[in-house]
Amino acid sequence: MKRLKYSQFILLLFPLFFLLPSNVLADDKDNEGEFGAIIIPIDSIKKYDSTSFWRLVGRTRLNISTIVLSNWSDGGESSLIGAGSFDLTAIYQKGKIKFENNFRSAIGIQVFQYSNKKKTDDKLELSSILGIQFSEKWFYSFNTNFSSQYYKGYKYPNDTVVVSDFLSPGYLTVSLGLEYKPLKNLSIYASPLAGKITFVNNQDLANEGKYGVVAAVRDSLGNILIEGEKRKSELGISIIAKYKGKINKNLDLNTKLMLYNNYFDPVKSNRWNIDVNWETWFDIIINRFFVASAYFHVIYDHDIKIPVFDMVDGNRIKVGETINLQLKQNYGLGIAFKF
Repeated sequence: MKRLKYSQFILLLFPLFFLLPSNVLADDKDNEGEFGAIIIPIDSIKKYDSTSFWRLVGRTRLNISTIVLSNWSDGGESSLIGAGSFDLTAIYQKGKIKFENNFRSAIGIQVFQYSNKKKTDDKLELSSILGIQFSEKWFYSFNTNFSSQYYKGYKYPNDTVVVSDFLSPGYLTVSLGLEYKPLKNLSIYASPLAGKITFVNNQDLANEGKYGVVAAVRDSLGNILIEGEKRKSELGISIIAKYKGKINKNLDLNTKLMLYNNYFDPVKSNRWNIDVNWETWFDIIINRFFVASAYFHVIYDHDIKIPVFDMVDGNRIKVGETINLQLKQNYGLGIAFKF
């Protein structure tokens, strides 16, 4: 029996997805272009009270998308993308005490027909906030937040150079402050005493001074005399603004803005810099079965250097590093299931 090619196999899956093929645009040589894709999100939301004072809210999602190219003159490569996420919030509220905990996790992988696979998403985040209400809309609050990733990330298209790893980086923030809740779904938290620890447990990355840690001391030949530090401690001000709710009947919005400033940065000019981490999700309900989604993630951190490339003889060559705004976008349209 004649063996099916990769692209033929993908085409046979379309009827199972109950979707018509979308238009496909070939990406560039580095597979970084935009494309139309077939995406099937499986979205479930369940709410219940485990006791009279606890409330749990959970959300799961699975996205599957594909690019199919056959004899495409502009180049590119067929691929299959799978991504899953999980979001669970547990809230305890009794009298003037409120204890809110959130766990978020996401994994995404892109598998190519010929090339090695790539990681497209990798997130691990835990946060807790304990509040004591002292007026109608104000709380004294103790806040903790931890974030990292599960797996190694590489300097694509080179999949041998590691640029990130579990706890490389990892961020732990502990703070005392005030929380203001002017609306049911809106929260604004501010702390003038926020301790932040950056972890870089991968020694090779620590030796390079990645993510703001002190780099290794080397001799004139590049040999390491003193290993790079794996931790960086900071004390500063933290502001967190969150909104999660419906804009209208068919539009859900979930957004979280985190700002941080280090009082005692060794470089005095950096003490005016503000680290920005802003994530936003939109879910647009088209009808009973179809949902459109959009995700935006903006990061600005002066401790994270972004490589700068120039085109030399048709190849991308790294010519330096700079501090710049990082932006990630993800759009989807497909079938949704809620239960």
